[in-house]
Amino acid sequence: MSAQFDGHEIRRALGLPGSSQRVRFGSVSTDTRQLKKGALFVALSGDRFDGFDYLERAARKGALGAVVQEGRELPPLDLEWFPVPDTTRALGDLARLYRRRCAARVVGVTGSSGKTTVKEMLACAIGGERRVHATEGNFNNLIGVPLTVLAAPPDAEVWVLEMGSNAPGEIARLAAIAEPDDALITTIGPAHLEGFGDESGVLREKLALVRAARPAGSVVVGEKPSLLGRSAREIRADARVAGLDDDADWRPDRWGIDATTCWFERGGTRYVVPAGGEHHLRDAILAAAMAEAIGVSSAGVSGGIAQYRPVGMRGALRQLGELTIVADCYNANPESFAAAIDYCVKAFPGRRLAAVVGSMLELGAHSNLAHEEVARSLVEAGFAQVVALGDFGPAFERLSAAANGTRVERASSAASAVEAIAARLTGDEVILVKASRGERLERVIDGLEARFGEGS
Repeated sequence: MSAQFDGHEIRRALGLPGSSQRVRFGSVSTDTRQLKKGALFVALSGDRFDGFDYLERAARKGALGAVVQEGRELPPLDLEWFPVPDTTRALGDLARLYRRRCAARVVGVTGSSGKTTVKEMLACAIGGERRVHATEGNFNNLIGVPLTVLAAPPDAEVWVLEMGSNAPGEIARLAAIAEPDDALITTIGPAHLEGFGDESGVLREKLALVRAARPAGSVVVGEKPSLLGRSAREIRADARVAGLDDDADWRPDRWGIDATTCWFERGGTRYVVPAGGEHHLRDAILAAAMAEAIGVSSAGVSGGIAQYRPVGMRGALRQLGELTIVADCYNANPESFAAAIDYCVKAFPGRRLAAVVGSMLELGAHSNLAHEEVARSLVEAGFAQVVALGDFGPAFERLSAAANGTRVERASSAASAVEAIAARLTGDEVILVKASRGERLERVIDGLEARFGEGS
């Protein structure tokens, strides 16, 4: 069951005068393909779509009303109209109304890298003892967060909401909608610099979540960079740093990592996560620290976090015979690239390494230098073969990587990248496939699976 409103509530939430013609709207929808009879349709507009064009379809499918941009000529449809200056903001205002109606504890999760993984781990860690509602995938923006809130079942005890941002002020707006009790920041790094300018801008943006957390709630942050912990404590003296360093507030007593699992022990409890690499270990520590901070027992966290599985193509392993593919196509910035490279080197000692890499997007003026630094890291890590797409092509050319023992080939498409990498495989490589989501490098993985057999 999703959020339901009567027309009077909607008008008050949106600041609209007048009385309502309808008694109750059974749901809120922004997509006519999924719209249910009795719904309120919110006609969102973007660069590539205009929900206003779908009003007739919404009415045909049984919508009772529509939130539309004011000033536009309304079609002759049997709908109750809610004209507003900004339909995206109106969607958020409706979500805030529903959030205030629900008694759930809300945990906000943000950070430059790892927030989707930590959100999933945290939902697992809490889920053994509490009814949890969590963001699906990375549905974390000014549309995704309100829709996640509006889809929350009324009996959910904890909401785990991922919050992303690529421009100043978005975290503050998302926090105003979700009104989080607790805040978790994974890390701060050079992501979305096109919007934030530099890492100090990223830090300011993410700290908005700490400022929004309720005084009685918990704040947990990662230990990298150290400035994150210090800055969080300037806002909240009780903010806790979780990590592996000796001065972390929440730190395991022992830990270990291999290619497919990581584990740690704390206070006599053993936590095992079915995902390898130090980055997954750090993510699990953050999730465990927050889950315990909100009252989940260590045994409950341990049992829950063992149920975690990598989401989509975020560091998931695909085995194609003797070939191992590290599928990491949903996020790319210098920080996440460093983690992926480190994982490949440490988790597969002695294996020949190869990579297909595509552009890191939204880095603005930092883009050229960032791509060069990652290209240099791939060379220094000993990757024998690299196929470079997008901004990585010229970055490798500037490095003259071939002189350092790395064979680099440029590709203009996923299909040509598959051909280039496959032509020189010996059959037992570890292949890192990584780029920002907008580059759609999952097509490379599809091509490799088609050529070498279904992944397992």
